[in-house]
Amino acid sequence: MNGLLLLLAIVGTLAIFATTQKGREVMKSIGFRDRVPGAAPTEDVAYLAQLCAGGSEEIERRLATERERFPDLTEAEHYRRAIRKARAEREA
Repeated sequence: MNGLLLLLAIVGTLAIFATTQKGREVMKSIGFRDRVPGAAPTEDVAYLAQLCAGGSEEIERRLATERERFPDLTEAEHYRRAIRKARAEREA
């Protein structure tokens, strides 16, 4: 009985942790990107990398700019805003 309660407590704690910003980052880093609520879809990540010619510094710079301007948005929304701006710059 105690083992079951311990297991439920651990699962509940992990579920709550996964909803925090730091928890989303940890889940994303171990490969659960598409299963984390608010995480950017794999297609968005790949498309932004394509727009930025695969330069990770450029991608991170664009995302950091969006995070600073709109800290309450989800990761997926940050990626979409960065994609829109990169496409607008490319077309201009």
